[in-house]
Amino acid sequence: MKNEINKDKSTFLNILIFIIFFIISLSIGLFFLIQNSGLNIYLAVSKIIVLFLIVFTIYLLCLLLLIIRIEKNNTIPKFLIPIFEKSIRIIYPLMIIFTNIFKIEKDSIRRFFSEINNKIVLSKSKKLNPKDILIVAPHCLQKSSCKYKITGDVNNCKKCGGCDINGLLDLCTSYNVKLYIVTGGTLARKVIKDHRPKGIIAVACERDLSHGILDVKNIPVIGVKNERPNGPCYNTKVDINKVEKAIKHFLRRE
Repeated sequence: MKNEINKDKSTFLNILIFIIFFIISLSIGLFFLIQNSGLNIYLAVSKIIVLFLIVFTIYLLCLLLLIIRIEKNNTIPKFLIPIFEKSIRIIYPLMIIFTNIFKIEKDSIRRFFSEINNKIVLSKSKKLNPKDILIVAPHCLQKSSCKYKITGDVNNCKKCGGCDINGLLDLCTSYNVKLYIVTGGTLARKVIKDHRPKGIIAVACERDLSHGILDVKNIPVIGVKNERPNGPCYNTKVDINKVEKAIKHFLRRE
């Protein structure tokens, strides 16, 4: 697990460094192009573009240093949280574009993005009432052979213990929080819109977690990656202890 985290961090930081060097190279190239070009009509526009790229590079360098500091000290200075939260949401889609271009495995980026998001949430969240906490989990946690439909009503679960839905329901009973099992992002968004929680614990794969975190605005989301011993979207599992830890954070019972 620790090796995976270190690998994710290295991949994320390396891509960010690559983007910084790419923008620096682009800025230098444009600068020399402007100097040697006779197209004066585009001179002002080109200078503005170069200036923007320089400012953006400085911004990315500051973000890089902040991420390194956070990973080293495991804390985020409170006055930087709003800026950092917006910054990480801006840079993440750019990094995914680069992974697409250079055929780099995306899950490392997604996992690290979710981890950084969790650190942001853990640094700033207020104490919530149990009724304001919503757990959203994927239907693939349910055992595939189970004949009871729980996406409409999780209380249809018979608590046989054959899958981790049972453990999630136990947490809901213990802490009086809500649980919804969803079939995908569309239903998850509808559930969130209908119930208007003040804190969300999302269980999903790397892709769905990162998409969900980006989709949800102004509500803290703690992501818990599901485990896929049988492959994607089939009889998946979740670390119940991590979900409970997230609940305790929102309730301030840590």
